[in-house]
Amino acid sequence: MGVNPFRDMKYFLHGQKSPIILDVGANSGQTAKQFRRVFPDSTIHSFEPSPSTYEKLKTRCARFSNVKTWNCGVGAANATLTFQENDHSDMSSFLTPSKFCWGQIIRQTEVPVISLDTFAREQKLDFIHILKSDTQGYDLEVFKGASRLMDENRIGMIYFEFIFSDMYKGSPPFHEMFLFLSQKNFSLVTFYESNFQQDLVSWTDVLFVNRDYYQKRLNLRAAAK
Repeated sequence: MGVNPFRDMKYFLHGQKSPIILDVGANSGQTAKQFRRVFPDSTIHSFEPSPSTYEKLKTRCARFSNVKTWNCGVGAANATLTFQENDHSDMSSFLTPSKFCWGQIIRQTEVPVISLDTFAREQKLDFIHILKSDTQGYDLEVFKGASRLMDENRIGMIYFEFIFSDMYKGSPPFHEMFLFLSQKNFSLVTFYESNFQQDLVSWTDVLFVNRDYYQKRLNLRAAAK
């Protein structure tokens, strides 16, 4: 555990061949490509709010029948919000850049935002095996919008990038994120490779697993022996 997040997620899925994956903050499809390689029979919903970056995502994923793309943001509630588009598209965010951010804001775009509770209801998703979120400091808002799904134990794993440094104004501290997920019945699996700025950890990827889902996986493994 703790070396390759995709291998760890596959371990927790324990034989689930067709997981439902939500790829929030898809950018141009980098993570969707990795998910398709590891889980070729999965169904992936990829969300990207930037209209220009979305076109790249749509083009890149057009030939993949199991990847559905959505040109909208994901947040705590259904709304229209201002998206800060950076000339480095992977640095774009709903939050304002701060000290350790790089790139330049080239436009501010009003974009639709949907909560995952609403999305799951509209798309009739009974269970989400993996929620991946990479929204440059906005992930807690994404999770707040999935509160009902979490309360009903309908998300198996959450895989996200957490930023420790002062990269975006208003991004939450880790203890706030940890408390929220812990209270929603999630346990921390591990942190992955750390990235540093000025000799201090700046960001890393994190994996959490729902406790009920984890226990079911343990029971299945025990029964298989």
